[in-house]
Amino acid sequence: MSNQPVKEQSFLNQVKKTCSAVFRRITHNWGWKLLSVVLAICIWGVLVTQDDTLPRTKSFSNLKIGVANSTTLKQNGFIVVSGLDDLEPVNITVQLPQKYYSSATAERYLVRADLSQIKEAGTQELPLSATVTNSTAYGTVLSISKPTITVEVEPYVYRSRIPVQLNVTGETAGELYAAPPICDPDTLDVAGPQSVVEKIVRCRVDYDLSQLEEKPGTVRTSLPYVFLDKDGNELDSSMLTVTSQGITTRYVIVEQTLYTTMEVPVNTLSLIFGEPADGYVVTGVKVVPETVVIADDDLSLFQGDNPTMYTLGRVNITGEKQSKTDIITLNSRGVAYISHPTVTVTVEIAPKE
Repeated sequence: MSNQPVKEQSFLNQVKKTCSAVFRRITHNWGWKLLSVVLAICIWGVLVTQDDTLPRTKSFSNLKIGVANSTTLKQNGFIVVSGLDDLEPVNITVQLPQKYYSSATAERYLVRADLSQIKEAGTQELPLSATVTNSTAYGTVLSISKPTITVEVEPYVYRSRIPVQLNVTGETAGELYAAPPICDPDTLDVAGPQSVVEKIVRCRVDYDLSQLEEKPGTVRTSLPYVFLDKDGNELDSSMLTVTSQGITTRYVIVEQTLYTTMEVPVNTLSLIFGEPADGYVVTGVKVVPETVVIADDDLSLFQGDNPTMYTLGRVNITGEKQSKTDIITLNSRGVAYISHPTVTVTVEIAPKE
């Protein structure tokens, strides 16, 4: 038992001697030793910088998020209705060979959301992926600051033959006659989010006649369209794909022909035939209207000294003892427009005095 303190004291003395010897070695020529450490660090740094194969990490900020395979998503029967607008930029960290560290720029890396990964409607967490233009030179992406984005997905549906309706306003300038306008196409096919497509009742095109030039001839106008629901409210069509016979259509062509007009009197010389009953006589013939307005691109047949509009029939007064009224069709001679296709003819018959 008495030998234990002696051993402990001997061990402590030995430790003190060892520490003292180490300290003397460290402090002996300490300036040279410090210089050696500095030189070693410098040499190590030079060797590291000269080794082009050593990997290094580099960070890039404010990279825009791209969207891929939107067409594939529609082919799969879905469409993203929200979550892709105003995507915030992300930051990435990459690992690349030291040789290309200084030449690596943010343009070498692409962050995107792949829509082809979506398999159902509803709220979806879509992972982001990053690609490198040259992975051998510019390494790989280690991390993305925002690894996923949240999007809302709806079924992508299709409807055909949505009717196009013209909302005609204004009047033509001057005395020109405007033939009824024609829409081309008169129906449209629509594809888009189910919540929008199912509400569409018709397509409306606003057409202002006062905007037409005061000049005879055929006018073709390209006009935008809007889609309306059953209550007449305009629907958001920004996500709709509109086609006609398989061709994407952004406008509707409205075609209209303007004609020169002319006022022509109705010929009253041959509106009746036959003779009234014995002892009766025709006292007068009235026609309403007395003149009609016609319109055509060629009115030369009516530009003589006494232009008149003839009828296709006459009033038969054979054996009549009282006035007779009849409706007679006018001979339009093939003009594009006639204000009154028929006239009312009244033959006044009275006893002879």
